Amino acid sequence: MATSQPPANPLLSTVRASDSALQVQLHPLVILTISDYITRHTLRQQQGPIVGAIIGQQNGHEITMEHAFECKTQELDTVNDCIVLDDVWFKERLEQFRDVHKAPALDLVGWFTLGPEEGPQAVHVPIMQQLQTNYNDAAVLLLFHPGAIVNGALSGGKLPLSIYEAFTEPSSENRMDEFNGLKFRELAHSVDTSQAEMIAVDFVAKGGGNATAVTAPSSTDKQAAESGNGIGKGKAKATATPPPAATETDALSAEDEEAIASLTAKANAIKMLHQRINLIRAYLSAQPPSYLNDALLASPTPPQGPQQPPQNRTVATATTPNHQILRQILALTSRIPLLTPSDTAAFAREITHQSADVNLVALLANLTKSVVDARAMGRKFAAFERARTDKGKPLGGQDLGLSKGVGVGSGFGSF
Repeated sequence: MATSQPPANPLLSTVRASDSALQVQLHPLVILTISDYITRHTLRQQQGPIVGAIIGQQNGHEITMEHAFECKTQELDTVNDCIVLDDVWFKERLEQFRDVHKAPALDLVGWFTLGPEEGPQAVHVPIMQQLQTNYNDAAVLLLFHPGAIVNGALSGGKLPLSIYEAFTEPSSENRMDEFNGLKFRELAHSVDTSQAEMIAVDFVAKGGGNATAVTAPSSTDKQAAESGNGIGKGKAKATATPPPAATETDALSAEDEEAIASLTAKANAIKMLHQRINLIRAYLSAQPPSYLNDALLASPTPPQGPQQPPQNRTVATATTPNHQILRQILALTSRIPLLTPSDTAAFAREITHQSADVNLVALLANLTKSVVDARAMGRKFAAFERARTDKGKPLGGQDLGLSKGVGVGSGFGSF
């Protein structure tokens, strides 16, 4: 095995990975769990490290990371920042996840935490040694890099994470170092997903369009709240801050939120399509000149004297043609006419007929609703008129008594 110069991080191995190294398949649910854990930990201003376990399957040199959960830690040495997992709590929680995920059977395959882009640090060694000794000797480490997101160092859709395997590598003098010869080596990983995970990712993406930033209360707000809630003996003038006025976004219904999420997704799709088209145009513009459309290259005897080449065929900035990519671009452009109808007039007539049918159905629905409302109004008016007529009529017993000349007083006088 060939060795290179020692890296700046002493925990990284200088031995190159062989062809039979571990192959990791990362599922989106693990990334969502880590992101949710970091968000809650930050907004709640919780203390302690962000550490979690990852469960999945391991078949030979293939590892799948399918689910993750946060872990409880304990500090063994406050001076050296020696932090390990709570062994009793972790055994119980891991057994619960094993009972839930039995088909297919999932087990511990690694753990995750935060770290710099340079790689694992000394604080990560105790937990790695604990997992390799008590649970899985082939556990891997998923290191999430929050600094890459803050600095904006990500490009090309790369995820801000790295996956490392740990192994024992003695030094050239055949003696261990301060980490007992533990070294880390970065592994290549790929993202794999299933239909159920795609549903979860789509739900999170729709909810992200309606998310709003949550700001922590400032010190002045806290002091104002404490002064307002305080009880004093004297009569003090309390100045109450009026509540903020409700905005239109506070009263959005579920239909409005769904419409906003749909429009946001469409806007993002259009923006991505525009970026891809600009990328294809930039790639084609950087291609070297072709004899098919360049008269200077097509002529067997080029003209004498210096020629000023146009801007679209500068040879100095031209890239090497990749025929596979060019064939894919040609296949993509050849499918564009299939999206447009051959007979534009017939297509326009069909669209007009369908639009007229839809408008006619909507008009009939409105007429039907108007007839139903008119019938309901007629029934209410008839009931009101009947009640008013019955209220104006005298009672039958009193009318009979008056017609016979029997008064009310004579009736009582007979008793």
